[in-house]
Amino acid sequence: MDVDNDPLDQNLLRQFNCLCTTDKENLVKGLRELIGDQLTESAAVFFLEMNDWNMHRAVGTYFDVNNEGAIPSMSLVRDENSENVLQLPPNLRFTKSWEVKNNGRMKWPPGCTLQFNGGDSISVYTSLPTTTLEPGCTMTLSTDFITPSKPGSYQSKWRMMLPTGTYFGDTIWTLVQVEDNDSFQNELSRQLVESINLGSPMQSQPNILNPFSSSQQNQPENQDTDQSQTNMESDVL
Repeated sequence: MDVDNDPLDQNLLRQFNCLCTTDKENLVKGLRELIGDQLTESAAVFFLEMNDWNMHRAVGTYFDVNNEGAIPSMSLVRDENSENVLQLPPNLRFTKSWEVKNNGRMKWPPGCTLQFNGGDSISVYTSLPTTTLEPGCTMTLSTDFITPSKPGSYQSKWRMMLPTGTYFGDTIWTLVQVEDNDSFQNELSRQLVESINLGSPMQSQPNILNPFSSSQQNQPENQDTDQSQTNMESDVL
């Protein structure tokens, strides 16, 4: 970005002329005063370090990154539990992983993080550092959660964030249904019984006649023979 062509150019240059110090703390403070309160101290350091502590270039880089259409992109590629609620017992630590992709045209800058963005704070961490990612490439992000001790429904919302504090990309959700220990054990027992029944052979049922059984086919013939012998004995008598 060419700041000289910016409408705020004259005002910025006047303030630049007053910043005749090489002290980094003052440079950070001055950059935050120029940009505004939305620029955190760590983000100010990031932009200044990227531009060798040159205030003019740091301001230009900030506005370039935050211009519409210049924000990085991220799409969620795979989440094995994206459509299901995790049913878990209380106080259980588990790991959740997502595969994400840079589906935009610009490289993710250094310092991007996967950030907790709302909902229930059930994660061990609230911020997960990431590496730079080239367009078209994917990476796997993982973080640990601990289920609350109280049964109920919980949801945790996550977003990718630039060092400037700007969010980008798809929203990532983790949905958890915490069951009490008795209910959870009963559910496990039910699923175990169902799996056993599905794998067990069919029990024989002797009361049901099988028309293809050899014993069943021979039985009527024996009955007819016995009846004929009885009739013959009656005729003789």
